Amino acid sequence: MEDEKIFEKRWQLASSDQRARYNNLVTSYPTVDLTYKEKKYLLWLCQLDIDTFETFGVILDKIKQN
Repeated sequence: MEDEKIFEKRWQLASSDQRARYNNLVTSYPTVDLTYKEKKYLLWLCQLDIDTFETFGVILDKIKQN
């Protein structure tokens, strides 16, 4: 329950860019069921600068293909 509250608080404070990155990433992997702890950290990762975030996306795509 604590992780859910933290996620909701961070979601409220997130920028529109951060929310968009998070939503794009989550919808790219619809079969993955994330816990609130994982969602909390994923939202945090979406705060990274755009180059780092895009590199992270490339790595996830490579993992997805394997």
